[in-house]
Amino acid sequence: MCSSDLSSSTVAVRIGRSRRACSGRSCQRIAPVRWRHLGTKGDAGVKITAVRSITGGIPIPGGGFSPAWWPGQVIRDLWFTLCVIETDAGIVGFGPGGFRTGGWTGEAFIRKHLLGRDPRTLDIGALAEHPESLPMAKGNRPVALEFALWDLLGKACGQPVYRMLGGYTNSIKAYCSTGSVTDAGAHIDFAHDAIARGYRAIKLRMHRATVDHDLAVVRAVRDAVGDRLEIMADANQAQNPYWTRADALRAARGLQELGAAWLEEPLAMHDAEGLAMVAGAVDMPIAGTENEYGMPRYAEFLKRGALDILQPDLEGCGGLLEWRKIAAVCDAYRVPCLGHVWNNGLVVMVALHASCSVPNAPYLEVTDDPFWPARERDLILAEPIRVVDGMVQVPSGPGWGVDLDWDAVRAHTTSEAVVRL
Repeated sequence: MCSSDLSSSTVAVRIGRSRRACSGRSCQRIAPVRWRHLGTKGDAGVKITAVRSITGGIPIPGGGFSPAWWPGQVIRDLWFTLCVIETDAGIVGFGPGGFRTGGWTGEAFIRKHLLGRDPRTLDIGALAEHPESLPMAKGNRPVALEFALWDLLGKACGQPVYRMLGGYTNSIKAYCSTGSVTDAGAHIDFAHDAIARGYRAIKLRMHRATVDHDLAVVRAVRDAVGDRLEIMADANQAQNPYWTRADALRAARGLQELGAAWLEEPLAMHDAEGLAMVAGAVDMPIAGTENEYGMPRYAEFLKRGALDILQPDLEGCGGLLEWRKIAAVCDAYRVPCLGHVWNNGLVVMVALHASCSVPNAPYLEVTDDPFWPARERDLILAEPIRVVDGMVQVPSGPGWGVDLDWDAVRAHTTSEAVVRL
């Protein structure tokens, strides 16, 4: 965090060519891009002057795709939400949202608790748990605002977020995740492309007509790539129709024989007893919880031994601080806690920082699929996410360490709201 003696702390601010945050009709010039010292808090200081919510959508190439987790549905746009916090010193904090974040509420709260305040003096934990509704909240937790406050605080203190939270590592193993159930040939192409893009691990989708068909596809990919890739499998709760416990166990045993790294959500997540049965019958890890909300549910899976890996969604579980609480409980059980996200590149950056701030998050999921390509995923970022030798490095800059491409944001914005000092 910042120095405990705020009166003597220095602050860095980006200056240079301004970028623009825009609604469909108008543009607001935002912030600077290189750093200078502001001086001490005893000087002019830093003051929050505006909080804005931007929502938009990026068309998915080919007219959309059918996600494995929503059988029969088609996603045509990659929707995003941004919380942007501006200051009189030129520092701007960004917080991402996506599928799991709601709309704009809480103007009175913003005026009371944020506008006019120095971001270095804000208690982010208290704000994140405040009972009043806030911008872009999941339930009543302001996840996108919390993310933006961490970015802002990191920039004000000149430190990356993961390091402010303790910092265990500055890089993490990435696995490339496909989003659709496709045939063996498409999955083999996906695997070869992943290797060419620097990945050393991939996740394949399951739940075709039969478990035998699923295992045949994984076997074909394994035969094609050998040991050049770790292979994970995701059944997305094997719905419509749901797998039986016998189906799940058969799939788990087959994947174990193929050397899979784990099987994700082989049963409906309400069936903790069935998951515990499967997990207890195989040595390969069973994973899940991306669609679970609330500490009691995560604790239940851990107490039952129902899952060997927990994957709380950074937005869905209630934000960065809540995710870290879950990771700490998992660590007490010696269970890995992987930060789940599925949306734009800025959300992936949040998960990267969160994962690198705890000791038990060995993998990061990076969406990179022919139907959900990296170009569209990273379109609102000034620089794309890079995977080198299977690893993703935390950017060295303060906050999330990334800039936004405001031209891309403007081109795809559908609505904007702002509260000003």
